Amino acid sequence: MKISICIPTWEQYGKGVEFLKNNFERILTQTYKNFNVIISDHSKNNDIELLCNFYSDKFEIKYFKNENLYGNGPANTNNTIINADGDIVKIIFQDDFLYQDNALELIVKEFENDECNWLVSGCNHTHDDGQTFSNFMVPHWNDKIVMGVNTISSPSVLSFRNDNPCLFDEELTMLMDCEMYYQLYIRYGLPKIISDYLITNRMHQHQISSLYNKDIWSEITYIKNKYNI
Repeated sequence: MKISICIPTWEQYGKGVEFLKNNFERILTQTYKNFNVIISDHSKNNDIELLCNFYSDKFEIKYFKNENLYGNGPANTNNTIINADGDIVKIIFQDDFLYQDNALELIVKEFENDECNWLVSGCNHTHDDGQTFSNFMVPHWNDKIVMGVNTISSPSVLSFRNDNPCLFDEELTMLMDCEMYYQLYIRYGLPKIISDYLITNRMHQHQISSLYNKDIWSEITYIKNKYNI
């Protein structure tokens, strides 16, 4: 069973290459080797493409320069999903990384059960580039998740079967993850939850949640109208 690790990328104020390199190094340590990496790059320079070329002899990378809807994170993420050719799609943002060396192995093991269509895993957070870890979190579902009560965490904890997959709503930013989880819930029911901490979310001043200043209530209103709730 092949897993496509889908990573949307951009310059991230000069930190994009550094973050992605660290992400790649953690991918290299994985015990499960039947994977490829799908990159959709919103960068206006070629720094990330050069990094991908450097790592292309270490694992399979499919690199796509994405000049459409520049700055739209959901659209850039969707481009990775659309170009994924694995049996499983594993989302991970460029500034996050795999915490355990057997993360992919544990994910694939769950999908060997035909009843598993999507899953989320435990995660933690780092403020200092992986020297220390805090806020260890095991996800759980709640009925208000589509309204932004996020008890699952970022899209980096998400994996799903690559069979006519759901896509992120490109009208959203802060609630792109919660709305996606709700889409998957409507289609498949509750997620499989892996309690192991498989993902580290990097906390820094240039992460989307720190930069985005649009009123979140406008996104909640949009979701209410979309789902008539």
